[in-house]
Amino acid sequence: MSRGVDLIGKAKVTNPAGTGNQGRVADVSAYGDHAFLTAFREPTCERAGAHVMNIANPSKPYEVTSAFMETTPNNYAGEGSQTLRVKNKNFDGVLFIHQNETCPGAPAPTEPRTRGGINIWDVSDATKPELLVKHAGDYTDPEGADDDQANQTHSAFAWTNTFDGRTYVVLVDDEETTDLDILDITDPANPVLVNDTLDLNAAPFNVSQDSPPNLTSSFSHDMVVKRIGERYVMNVNYWDGGYVLLDVTDPRPDNVKLIAESDYAQLDEQRLLRGHKISPEGNGHQSELSPDNTFLIGTDEDFNPYRVTATITSGPYQGTGFTAVSASDTPPVDADTSITGTPAFVGTACAALPAGSGVALIERGGCNFQVKFDTIKAAGYSAGIVFNSQPAVPSCQGLVNMLVEGDLPFVFVDRLTGLRLLQVPGVTAENSCDTATPAAGAASASATIEAIFDGWGYIRLFKTKIRGDAGAPPGSIEQTDTFAIPESQDPKYATGFGDLSVHEVAVDPNPDRRLVYVSYYAGGFRILKYGDKGLKEVGAFIDKGGNNFWGVEVHNIRGKQYVLASDRDFGLYIFRPGR
Repeated sequence: MSRGVDLIGKAKVTNPAGTGNQGRVADVSAYGDHAFLTAFREPTCERAGAHVMNIANPSKPYEVTSAFMETTPNNYAGEGSQTLRVKNKNFDGVLFIHQNETCPGAPAPTEPRTRGGINIWDVSDATKPELLVKHAGDYTDPEGADDDQANQTHSAFAWTNTFDGRTYVVLVDDEETTDLDILDITDPANPVLVNDTLDLNAAPFNVSQDSPPNLTSSFSHDMVVKRIGERYVMNVNYWDGGYVLLDVTDPRPDNVKLIAESDYAQLDEQRLLRGHKISPEGNGHQSELSPDNTFLIGTDEDFNPYRVTATITSGPYQGTGFTAVSASDTPPVDADTSITGTPAFVGTACAALPAGSGVALIERGGCNFQVKFDTIKAAGYSAGIVFNSQPAVPSCQGLVNMLVEGDLPFVFVDRLTGLRLLQVPGVTAENSCDTATPAAGAASASATIEAIFDGWGYIRLFKTKIRGDAGAPPGSIEQTDTFAIPESQDPKYATGFGDLSVHEVAVDPNPDRRLVYVSYYAGGFRILKYGDKGLKEVGAFIDKGGNNFWGVEVHNIRGKQYVLASDRDFGLYIFRPGR
């Protein structure tokens, strides 16, 4: 399928691990005659890093296999790679930056400075990259103590402040609530952490919203920094916390200021268009400002077109909803799998149980989650609900991702939910950690945990007001439209057609065009027109055999503008809007 899009060229990457390209490719960035594709954790988490592609002839790109930039074993690169031209007394050339995340199941590190943070490469000669520093980042643990490994980093963005002549990079810190780390990389071989204090859920930012109540995952995912007049503005995508604009002209602690932040509506706009009243999922993933800074186009990534809803259906807490998290390698609650009925409370399930059936209710503690699963399965139960213990780390109200392998639905809930299922009178979030658990065999209320279709992720358009004068008052950000490909909101396409969520956008730098280029995973490459009349699709491309687009970037090659896109299972595509 191709409408309003010209495919100029494409090139396949070679996986040096020899395990194929299924899921191998992640983000794309470029400088001059070369593009860089980060190497993800799939199909195997081996020899990850970044591929170098020669794009001097856009119709015939090819990989420079000898230039592959390999990261440390047990790490992989994904979101937010970037190039930056830097010229100062410490360095004169082109930097390439990628983040490091830890491979699933990786053993504990045996050497310091071998995990997390970012790697910075000198790609002034992209055919011969030089590693300047590896695993630069935040070397403090969540309690503030020194650590010998950098915190895992999900994304990064670098910029040079022309006012002070310093070059900075902001990292998404996966391990702390202060999840925006800013480093000074003016000397890129010797980065210095200058700010590890930014938690946008806390004062003075307070970006999280109380309603709808499902918007509980408020954290940093991606960001871009741009000069606007006398200010440097960072747009941060804060998942359920929405889209946030910060003044980072002075990025040191206490000097970062809130310009504006968005809130999600009470009802999901794309589902509401189809007569379905359900709260939005949040998932603010990535965004860019328009060239004149009057619009922001953002993406809500959602890999699961179904949402798990959980409700107590009898007893004193009838009608109360709760959150249930599936174990790691057990059947998820989806269109074909649900948990319903009155569970039998079996205690901690650390020893053999009498024969039973239906749903088992289990308290955390005494043994690991796999033992609990194996115990209820051996007893004849068809599903399990585990609730948090008293006490628990960090809190009895916390949720845990259980490492369990098995063929029965097995979910985790907080302690309050467990006690309410056990019909304990007067229990609240405030007193649940101090409330004793009834004895095994205590009567339970019934519950239903099921999945309902709520569509894949889509695109949001905002109008923004951002003044460029130093010390300007707060601005504003207001949503005006949304866009989703039709298939992403149709239950017929929920399975069997790949991931139909949007991932990233890149805004055309020409303010007269008002075009935004979109990587839409299996939905292909899309071009939208944006403006006061909203969002309208004007181009679409899906190659024969399908695509799986992750990254997208506008780039000039020898005086002509192109759009680069990274296909997760193939490599690089080069496009131009159709004429």
